Amino acid sequence: MKIMMRNLLDNSWKFTAKKEETILEFKSIIKNNKTIFCVSDNGAGFDMKYSAKLFTPFQRLHAVTEFSGTGIGLAIVNRIIKRHGGTIWAESVVNVGTSIYFTFN
Repeated sequence: MKIMMRNLLDNSWKFTAKKEETILEFKSIIKNNKTIFCVSDNGAGFDMKYSAKLFTPFQRLHAVTEFSGTGIGLAIVNRIIKRHGGTIWAESVVNVGTSIYFTFN
């Protein structure tokens, strides 16, 4: 879980680096008697039409020249969550930010 949270928070921090003001949040919501956790930021965001690539190893949604990284962080997060019987998904808007949601069964 420590690796999972570190990757999620590191991603949020990285993609807010070009913002004048950085906002990172970790929260939980109860919906249909299930706890949904969320890590969100006001960073670069991404086009949701590419969301299927987000949790795939070595798939990057931003150029290496724009943001560093290998494209493995969210794939690791996905694997950890699925190994614990959970689900993960993202919502994002370009230049507005990203929210990564996850649950555990």
